[in-house]
Amino acid sequence: MSSDSTTETPTPKRVGFFGMLLAFTGFAVLLTVLQAVGGGESADPRGEERLAAREAIEEAQTGLVASLGLNDEAKSEALFQKTAKALAQKKPSKSSQVVPGSPTQLKMASQEAAAAAPAEAPAEEKKEGEASPETPAN
Repeated sequence: MSSDSTTETPTPKRVGFFGMLLAFTGFAVLLTVLQAVGGGESADPRGEERLAAREAIEEAQTGLVASLGLNDEAKSEALFQKTAKALAQKKPSKSSQVVPGSPTQLKMASQEAAAAAPAEAPAEEKKEGEASPETPAN
């Protein structure tokens, strides 16, 4: 007798994978059926108002671009070259913005902590028989 098996038993990993794949496919089919039956265009009560507002905004933007002369490719390229030249001529300056966690920030924090540390109070000599201010006398 041979011990060769022609059928392969499914492993739990395969069963779980194909089970999840089947569940995902089932939900996709169910969603498709529900959209076909009850779906369609949603009635947005403000849809026309929103479309009118969008058209007005697009017209205003187009007018602004035209007023700046950026409709013409040659004019816009010249304007961008002029801006790039002006920025290239500016000298870099030191930023006053401090990046959290940087060595500069850590140095500043240690300086602030040292400046904010209170000075030690002089030690007072206690005389015998006197009560300290912290403890009430009985």
